[in-house]
Amino acid sequence: MPGTSDIEVVVQEGLTSLALPVFCQRVRASLALAPARLWLNLEDVKATDVAGLAALLQAVRRAEAIGVKVSILPSPAVYRALLTACLLEELPLEGVGAGPAVPAPQAPDEGVSTLPQFVACTTRLGLRPPTWDELETFGAWANDPLLDQMVGSHLLYLCRQVGPYHPDFVTRVLNDPAALTLVVVPSSGDAKPVGFVRLFDVQLVERFAFLETAIVNPRSLRAGWGIESSRLVLSWAMDALEIRRVEAKVFAYNVISINALRRNGFQQEGVLREAKTYGGQRWDILVFSILEAEMRDQRRRDDFGSLGPWETDARS
Repeated sequence: MPGTSDIEVVVQEGLTSLALPVFCQRVRASLALAPARLWLNLEDVKATDVAGLAALLQAVRRAEAIGVKVSILPSPAVYRALLTACLLEELPLEGVGAGPAVPAPQAPDEGVSTLPQFVACTTRLGLRPPTWDELETFGAWANDPLLDQMVGSHLLYLCRQVGPYHPDFVTRVLNDPAALTLVVVPSSGDAKPVGFVRLFDVQLVERFAFLETAIVNPRSLRAGWGIESSRLVLSWAMDALEIRRVEAKVFAYNVISINALRRNGFQQEGVLREAKTYGGQRWDILVFSILEAEMRDQRRRDDFGSLGPWETDARS
């Protein structure tokens, strides 16, 4: 049963994908003390992304499941992100000037001192948010005609039009409340990113998202980076974002991507007839999806353990 005292979790760093382990461990440690109310003080947070918002929503649900009341003090940046992600009505937000009547003790520190480099990794590759310097790499990818032909990425289109350091593109890549872009980095040596995977139009309440995978050159495609990174990001999304359906669209002439989706357990469920012009012809766009049970079957074959910040094991 909840006690009579309050506990406050003050977040001063960004509430982003790499910061999830620290935030979730502090919330978990606080809830273990069964406070009467948990205050989540985000007034100093200047940067967040869809993964941070997912952790915030999950923290509230976990607290309410054990009868602990929650109050969130959002910064303007957090409030705007929640508005964009359609989460304002899902969370117990407090207005300016609110806070515990009596200063509440800080959440206990479980000893997490450093942020991880990758949000998820296998023995062959890791997935992480791009660094500031790597935004220039997106500029090169945006001007790759083969990549544009095969993927048709709206993200790269924006980069091509405004440049990799334009505020609109920077926000879309680094701090998007409805999407997450992760570069694919081989584990060997000082390897540079070979492409990216992107979860976009993420609906945290309905628990579905869209997937885009862009691998840069034929050599990287033959190495299977796209297939493996897609499997990994789907498993991570199940745990960290609690996603239960993922959709992907592919041009009918992109046989490599069609086969990769099928190898990863996606099922074709629709056709957008003659929705793409290429080579002087009209081509279909194929619509694929994968559901929770299918994702679990796939990750059992890959033997992925828990990839989420709350220490659940999705192999079972």
